[in-house]
Amino acid sequence: MKNTLGKITLLIILFCVSLFGNTQLATYKLQTNKKSVHIKEPLLLTFTAKQKDHNDNMFFEFTIQKSPDYEVKLLHKTIHDNSFHNTTTIFQYVLFALKEKTLHIKFNFIIRTASDKAVKQSYVDDHDNSVGISTSNTKVVLKPLTIKVKKLLQPVDLVGDFTLHSKIDTTQINQYGAVNLHYILSGTGYKNSHLNILNKAIKNVTIFSKINNDLSKLTQSGFIIKTEYIYAMTSKNNFTIPAFSLHVYSPSKNKYYTLHAKTYNIKVQKMDTTTLIDKTDAPKTENFINTQAIKEFFIYALLFLAGFSTAKISQKSFFNKNKKRKFEDIQNAKTVKELLMLLVMHYQERGLDTYISKLEANANDGHSLNLNKIKKDILNKLM
Repeated sequence: MKNTLGKITLLIILFCVSLFGNTQLATYKLQTNKKSVHIKEPLLLTFTAKQKDHNDNMFFEFTIQKSPDYEVKLLHKTIHDNSFHNTTTIFQYVLFALKEKTLHIKFNFIIRTASDKAVKQSYVDDHDNSVGISTSNTKVVLKPLTIKVKKLLQPVDLVGDFTLHSKIDTTQINQYGAVNLHYILSGTGYKNSHLNILNKAIKNVTIFSKINNDLSKLTQSGFIIKTEYIYAMTSKNNFTIPAFSLHVYSPSKNKYYTLHAKTYNIKVQKMDTTTLIDKTDAPKTENFINTQAIKEFFIYALLFLAGFSTAKISQKSFFNKNKKRKFEDIQNAKTVKELLMLLVMHYQERGLDTYISKLEANANDGHSLNLNKIKKDILNKLM
């Protein structure tokens, strides 16, 4: 019991700014956990509305007005029906200030009441017709909330508590191979959707990149995130992937810190082109297959196409031609290699990753595969 009381007392202390009010219909209270914040530091706003007039059913609507000065996200909405005609609703929002200034945050608060007869009639008439409850609406004017936003003393890339890790599959390739490099950013704070990890071009290196947002969950401390930045790099000469740093401010620890990514030196071995078999469309003898060359051939082809502005026009023309007969190219593919190339170049965003993996496994390891069956499965998926 003492522990519970202690937690409640601590919670009350944490809410530094409170606005109380009441109408004939309800009482309400707005609280925040901080009086001031830094730019992009999360601010928790809690609005509690409690029914005062118990004659009718009551519903509460509370939103924060949008502004270019901040971002705001709904964290929770909790409704407690304490007893008959006695409702309490708690709204929790997380706000991220974007500018150094004094914010005047405005709200929309509406109290909706409905008689028992109106609620009953709605349930009777509703069924599948989505008939709403007829309500009497009262708009309550709330005083704007004033929050001071403090300037960051240093320029930063991120605000929060984060870690940065990297992993690379190899530091030695041949001139037709590719290096696969992953940077993993994880932690809690402001979610910077425009962050570019490796933002400098590397001379004589072709780079293909992709971002995977593995986790993004809103909490009162900000977003819990885990983002993977994936890079495939090819070159005909030795090259260096440079080290870089991300500068971060932690509001919870009130300190500035730096995340570091190390340098990678990549050695590229020259290769005798006469050993490659890409000149033929359908090699029959497995002994001549260079697994690495085939795997990277598709990456190289994709990078080549992505580098030209005519790629989109070609792709558009490709699909227009196939209006007569859908996916004729897939139906006419005669080899695993030909089908794999088609999927990578023209159907990358069509949810065919499973089939691409199967075809790659066949090309690399010679796994048994019924080409006609997998084409049929792909066409069924696309149709």
